[in-house]
Amino acid sequence: MTRDGPSATMPGASPEQTTMTELVAGIVSDAQTLIKQQFAMLRAEIKEEVRQTTAAGKCLSIGVALGTVGVLFLAIAAVYLLSWLAPELALWACWAIVGGVILACGIAAFVVGLQRLKAVTPVPEKSLNALQENLSWIANRQS
Repeated sequence: MTRDGPSATMPGASPEQTTMTELVAGIVSDAQTLIKQQFAMLRAEIKEEVRQTTAAGKCLSIGVALGTVGVLFLAIAAVYLLSWLAPELALWACWAIVGGVILACGIAAFVVGLQRLKAVTPVPEKSLNALQENLSWIANRQS
């Protein structure tokens, strides 16, 4: 079965029927191709999101590790600075004050991070919406 027009007829079928059959077959073939392409686009979009997330995760890990070491050294320095500024405070109190401030900052950062994480949608909405529209269009055309 080809799309050469009325000259390509099926045995026992009129040129008009063959053209209609070819038209329907072409539409079905085009719809199948479109669905395959959208699945390929969805896969590519997901792979790209995973790649970007992995790259961001590596940078975040390095940043967290270096930041942790930096905060540790700054905390030690802050304890001794506080002890020097307020000699009447015991050394353990200086450690507790600095530790409490760092803990409060950590809790605040954690809460902000949770809120931002809730706003992330890992599902590629555009591709899924386009795929759903095409599937529903095909289902409506076949019924």
